[in-house]
Amino acid sequence: MKKIFENRGVLIAVLVILVVIVAVWLLVGSGGEMGDKNQEVAQGEPLEIALDFYETWLGAARSTSTDPYKEGLAEDPILSPELRSSLVASEDEVEREVDPVLCLPILPDQIATILVYELEDKAEVLIMSRKPSRDEQAIFRLTALKGGWYINEIKCSAGEVPPDREFTFETEGFLLKSVPPPFNSKNWHLIFEVDGVAGNVAPLIFDSSSMCTYLDGKKAVCDTTKFEEASKALVRGQMTETGVEVQQLEVLEKAEKE
Repeated sequence: MKKIFENRGVLIAVLVILVVIVAVWLLVGSGGEMGDKNQEVAQGEPLEIALDFYETWLGAARSTSTDPYKEGLAEDPILSPELRSSLVASEDEVEREVDPVLCLPILPDQIATILVYELEDKAEVLIMSRKPSRDEQAIFRLTALKGGWYINEIKCSAGEVPPDREFTFETEGFLLKSVPPPFNSKNWHLIFEVDGVAGNVAPLIFDSSSMCTYLDGKKAVCDTTKFEEASKALVRGQMTETGVEVQQLEVLEKAEKE
């Protein structure tokens, strides 16, 4: 009888181990996304997905007969569960000063967007009003899943500049051409930090009105052939859907030589 119980104990132990192994295999096999198995995703580019949701929300907010909450946009399945819960709760916030998606106290007439970065598993998009007097911006953070993207977080930011400045982008960073896809390595980019996170990328767009100040103090229309990879620079300009339209660029430091 004692041997039977011992065998049963061994059998139970083996079964427990098998259950643990299967659970771990399922977790690893799903890329750690067991909690995301019911998460719906949208197909397309992150900037397009973020902009589509923003504009749909904006259209409902402008309507005189409905609003984003009545349209069920706060519970859109391409939003993460945490973001859905946050937006649903925001409907009852009586003292809310800004819209939780538009991140503005008033509805914008025109908006500008920029893809800050896109990695294999995550991306970040900025959306803001084109009015120079408004520097608030919506930061959309997207996560890759099952061949598509879902909106994981929407964060409202006061922007990079005070409200009385004429620029919608004013940031220090490093000038680089050697950037990976989807960025075009034929063009110059500014690599900078957002909220302490390094590796953000902004394509730079130059025209005849773009003025550069070089290390020798000379100011002139920007000549990109004079730029050096990894030089530190301050860029001021306007954010657009395709990058930053440079109005002023100041070279601060030469690239460090290895």
